[in-house]
Amino acid sequence: MPNWHDVSVWERLAAMPDAQAAAAAVDSRDAASVARLRKRFDADVVAAALELADARRKAGGTSGGAPAKFARAAELWCDVQGVEQASDDAVARWKAQRMREVLGAGAEISDICCGIGGDAMALVAAGLRVTAIDLDARRAWMAARNAGCASRVADAESLDLAGIALHADPARRDERGGTRSWNIDDHQPGRAWMERAFTQARAAAIKFSPGVDRREFGALVDRLGGAVRGADILEWEFIESRGTLVQAVAWSGAFARDAGKTRATVLLAGGAAHTIVGMPDDARADRLGAFRDPRAGAFLCEPTPALERAQLLTEAARGFDACEVTRGMGLVESTAPIAGPWFESFEIVCESTVRADALAAAMRAHGLAPRSVRVRGNAADANAITRALGCNPKGDGVVFVWRQGTRARAFVTRAR
Repeated sequence: MPNWHDVSVWERLAAMPDAQAAAAAVDSRDAASVARLRKRFDADVVAAALELADARRKAGGTSGGAPAKFARAAELWCDVQGVEQASDDAVARWKAQRMREVLGAGAEISDICCGIGGDAMALVAAGLRVTAIDLDARRAWMAARNAGCASRVADAESLDLAGIALHADPARRDERGGTRSWNIDDHQPGRAWMERAFTQARAAAIKFSPGVDRREFGALVDRLGGAVRGADILEWEFIESRGTLVQAVAWSGAFARDAGKTRATVLLAGGAAHTIVGMPDDARADRLGAFRDPRAGAFLCEPTPALERAQLLTEAARGFDACEVTRGMGLVESTAPIAGPWFESFEIVCESTVRADALAAAMRAHGLAPRSVRVRGNAADANAITRALGCNPKGDGVVFVWRQGTRARAFVTRAR
């Protein structure tokens, strides 16, 4: 018997606008409403219709107050998990722009592990000829309808990658338990397939969770049989959208504009973007110094998440008298605020012990109202201190706590 996961049920639902409208008008958690729907339509169609309605609400930002992920949410064919996994409009457009610039209008590209087609929609809109490929027939069907492109049901492992252009989003979530994994070996398709894509495809872009370790790919073998280091042929990009670090992309072949380097990108409302590229800190001979003792009157500069994940502190702080407060902690101390979009700068007022009463006293002494507590390296309980201080977003006092060696250090700062 079919269930709501079966593509045949979704094909039936597509021909039943009355079932779609009825499901969209009820709360899927209300048993009585669901029971009434089941008197009008088959149970599997009702289940799919309710899933579709919930997914469209999530995609449009009307579920839980989240911002809209897709402008066309009301007409998408999708399920909740597919929406969660998909690239949002802004990220997909950003990536598609690069792929169109490299390949040219009308070029062919395969969107492998396409899901509901978040990236396929942007690739089609950019003028590329897209084939959406997924092992799940339901997702391939959704992507084809959403993007207006060709689709195939196929196992990525069976594909001939030689000489093609591709975008891929390997599964990194257990569909049953909903858990994510940052481990490359837990992805499907796995590491061996990714290495084949990087070295055999003419141009490849593979999407990862932003927590991925970009050093995962060591020695690869290129199409000519020569050994190369992954760091030499890949460009890693870490992307923020809607104020959140959302994904990492490994670019290779023709798509890698700056092979061997990393890139941080922040996508802003209205389509604007900030992007910076350079050698990552852990690969630089001229990396920022560290361990200069922070002092009153200097500034603590906190990087955007994308910059920190891309390890581009040195690149972004170029030209400033700056150093890391402690190696790998992500905070930079500077004699002046670091101008530009990559850091938020806070004036250091004083050092304090890591106790809420001492921190509160320091703030009162300097006329500050508590705004937030920012802890790194598990040096303190941020939530407990935040509650004890009574932090308010309208305040101007920000506490930074980090671990330096075996001890925790706390600094009271003034937001600029």
